[in-house]
Amino acid sequence: MDPSLTALIVAVVGVAGTLVSGVMAHRGALRAKTVELDRAERLRREELLADERRENLAVRRASYAVFNQRLRQFHSVLSKDYFALAAGEARPERSQEREEPRRVLRDVYAEAQMVIGDEVLTVAGGVVHQLHRIHALLGRHERGEAADEPLEEIRESLERASEGLYEVRQTMRRDLGVSALPVTRPDGYGAPATRAPDGERRSAP
Repeated sequence: MDPSLTALIVAVVGVAGTLVSGVMAHRGALRAKTVELDRAERLRREELLADERRENLAVRRASYAVFNQRLRQFHSVLSKDYFALAAGEARPERSQEREEPRRVLRDVYAEAQMVIGDEVLTVAGGVVHQLHRIHALLGRHERGEAADEPLEEIRESLERASEGLYEVRQTMRRDLGVSALPVTRPDGYGAPATRAPDGERRSAP
């Protein structure tokens, strides 16, 4: 082969190799940049999701704290009025005095419905309904009207509501990831029942 032709071929191959090498290097750099951008976008999305989860958790925690407090406050008011009624100290105006804590609980419950989980909502809704029913029954007794339940059954309803308060609290705590205790109160767990001065049994929430 003519030496000059050989030199030309070698030169052409060299130039082609250089060009191909440059193209491959550029493609490799583009792939690396794409991987880097994808990773950065994935991390950004994960951070946004983590921030959203933290924000939702903080909102639920605040809602649970207020809701739990108002539930227990209304239960305490109902219990106090029940024992007054059982002791013969019924006053028709007590029903009106309960309207404020009942209204506050209603408003807190309405707000909580927008942020709390379905499981908590199911359990809490049952307790809210139970407390409102006890309030209505107490009012009938206080006004001397015919009531669907005698006082003894109202007391039992208050005790069931007390167990419901524990279940609501534990369901909230489990939803927040701060408790592994069972939702229902274990035997012997919590404050023991007490009795009113007239011998009536009081149960602690």
